[in-house]
Amino acid sequence: MGENIHPSLLYELDTFYGKNPRISKVNLSEADIKDTLLPNKESLKILIVTSFRYPITGGLSHYITGLQNGLQQKGHDVDVQSPSQLPEEEFTARITHNKKAIETYLIDRYGEAIPKIVKNASFIQTYQTFLEEKNLQKYDIIHAQDLFSIFILGKLNTHLQKPLFFTPHGLFTQSRLKFNKIKPNSVEETYFSEIEKQGLKAANKVILISNSFKNPLKIYDATEDKMIRVRTGIDFSINDVKRNPNQIVLSCIARLSPRKGHSYLIEALSLMKENLHDVKVNIVGEGTMRESLEKQAKQLNLENIHFLGKRFDIEDILATSDIYVLPTINDNFPISVLEAMFAKQAIITTNCGGIPEMIEHNRTGVICEPGNVEQLTEALELLIKDASFRKFLGTNAYHYANQYLTIEKMVEGIEGVYRKTVWDEKNGT
Repeated sequence: MGENIHPSLLYELDTFYGKNPRISKVNLSEADIKDTLLPNKESLKILIVTSFRYPITGGLSHYITGLQNGLQQKGHDVDVQSPSQLPEEEFTARITHNKKAIETYLIDRYGEAIPKIVKNASFIQTYQTFLEEKNLQKYDIIHAQDLFSIFILGKLNTHLQKPLFFTPHGLFTQSRLKFNKIKPNSVEETYFSEIEKQGLKAANKVILISNSFKNPLKIYDATEDKMIRVRTGIDFSINDVKRNPNQIVLSCIARLSPRKGHSYLIEALSLMKENLHDVKVNIVGEGTMRESLEKQAKQLNLENIHFLGKRFDIEDILATSDIYVLPTINDNFPISVLEAMFAKQAIITTNCGGIPEMIEHNRTGVICEPGNVEQLTEALELLIKDASFRKFLGTNAYHYANQYLTIEKMVEGIEGVYRKTVWDEKNGT
C-alpha cells in the first residue's frame, strides 16, 4: 500500500521516525504548459475541483458557485468535481477499504499508525482514484480549491500537464497548530506540512483571496512571483423594508465555533446593558458553541439576544438589521462581511486575515483587535448611539463593495490570471 502514499510523504515520515529513508524524495512540479492553448481562445473548458462535498452552505461553496456561474456567463464551459459526484455509501466503502490497507502498512513500517494520517491518506487515495476515472485530459484549465485537491491534482498533472491553479481558502496546518488540533513538531505537522509544500510546488499560480495568505504560505516555500491576489466577490442584494424606528437590530451571522468570537460579543454586550433597552441582537448560525453561548447569555441576563439557528433567509435578516458584528479571532475573507457591505450595514469586525482588505477603519466599518472586549464594547456603544455614523459607514461599505467586490470583478481577475499565466509560459516570460 506504500505506493499509494506519495514518495515525498514517505520520505518525510521515514525521516521523522529516525529511519534511513528507503525511497528517494520525489517533488511535484509545475506543468510545462508552453504549448497548452492559445491565449486568445475565446471559450475555455475549465474544471473546478474541491475535496469537500459540494454544494453545501458556507463561503467555499458560495465561491465555487459564483466562479462557475461567472465564467459560464463569459462563455466558458465549466464543470465542478467533488466527492459528492460519487454516492456517499460507495465513497465511504472505498475509504474504509483503503484505510485498513494504509493502517497496516504504516504499522509495519513505523510501528504505529497515527489516526489523522490514516484518515487523510485513505481519503487522498480514494479521491485520487475517483478523479483518475474522469477524463481530465479534456480540460484546458484545472483550478483546485483546497489543499488536498491541489496535492492530488499535482500528482495527476505529472502526466496531464495542464495549467493548474490553486486557491487556498484557509491555512490548514497553521490553523490546526493555532487551535491545538495538531501538536508542534509532531508527525502530523510533518505530514501535513509536506502536503502543503508539494501542493504549492505543483500549482502554476496560487490565486489568493487576500494578501494575508502570502507570508504564511512562504513558510511552505511558496514564492512571491507565484502568488497573486484576486479578492472574492459576490452577487448579493436585499429589498428595502420598513424598519422599526424605535429599535436597533444588531446581527451576527457565523458558525458557532470558538474562532468566530461570539463569547467576546456577549461579554461586550453585558458591559453595556444600560444601552441595550431598544436593541435586539440576532445571532444566526449553528455549531459546537451554541449550548455554551446560550448559557453565557442567560447567566448574564441578556434577554435581548436571540439565537436563530441555521437560516436560509440571510437577505431578509440583513434587510431588517442596522449593525453587523463579526468578532472573529481567526478568519480569512469572510463572506458574511461582504454580504453586510452589500446590505449597507454599519459593520464592526476585527483585524483578522483579509478583513482589513475589505474594511477600512472608520470609513467602511469599525475594526477592533481580535478578542479585545473593551474595543468591541466601545464600538458597539458608538454605533448604537450615533445613527448618522451608522449611515455613513453603511453607505461607504455599499459603494466600495459595488465597485471592487462583485462577482464580475472576481471572475474578470481570475480569467485574467488564467490567460496571462499561459501567455507568459508560451513566451518564456
